[in-house]
Amino acid sequence: METIGLIAAMTQESDALLRCIEGWKRIALGSFGCKSFILSGRTCLLATSGMGVRRASEAARNLVEKSTPRLLISFGIAGAVETDLEIGDVVAPESVCRLDQGVPGPLLPLAPWPVAAWDAVAQVLGRRGARLLAGTAVTTGGSQVTKNQLREMSHPILEMETAGIAQVAAENGIPLLSLRAISDGPRAPIPFDLGEIMDEDANLQAARMLMTMLRRPGIVLHFRRLMRNTRIAADNAAVALAAALSQTGRPG
Repeated sequence: METIGLIAAMTQESDALLRCIEGWKRIALGSFGCKSFILSGRTCLLATSGMGVRRASEAARNLVEKSTPRLLISFGIAGAVETDLEIGDVVAPESVCRLDQGVPGPLLPLAPWPVAAWDAVAQVLGRRGARLLAGTAVTTGGSQVTKNQLREMSHPILEMETAGIAQVAAENGIPLLSLRAISDGPRAPIPFDLGEIMDEDANLQAARMLMTMLRRPGIVLHFRRLMRNTRIAADNAAVALAAALSQTGRPG
């Protein structure tokens, strides 16, 4: 039975997928939380990596060493760069690049989703009032970018893991797919600079978050909106991925 490795950064993203799945079980995967389940005749291993390129890369390497998956999938939430994406829309990146000191690096192609999977995702999202679009993943360390830096890209989105997973996938000759749902963007921005509340290893610092809120109490309402939008995005990403995986065709 072939194996697919799934990688999400946050527990909220992984738990949303597990709510769509029956019969999963916990398994060992180094220092990472990992679940295993069977779907459409495939063994799926779901690793929760934590935020950032380093953790995502390490989780991908652990999956490769444990099971030699035929396919890797990076999924979860992301931020929109342009105003043409709505909260809850899902982007299937066709390529990914790393943002280094505010400058996008070379684009690395990702594997295409099969037509059957694409159609299944579009249908399930349509029932939820959301869309599926092709786009470009831009992996950041938490920093935001201006539109003109990414103006040549199709539906650019900001996230923090896919470029690291892509490197591991390329090193091992494994196709990489991705699905990312929009949780924030120009019309519903993150109400603080992520760099202010994260350390150099992409760890959220509660004390820094608290100090930011104390200095700027007005962001509390915006933070609540972000939490609601993040929940919508995580649920849409999960439903989309479950629909894609339920197809019997061979992704990638």
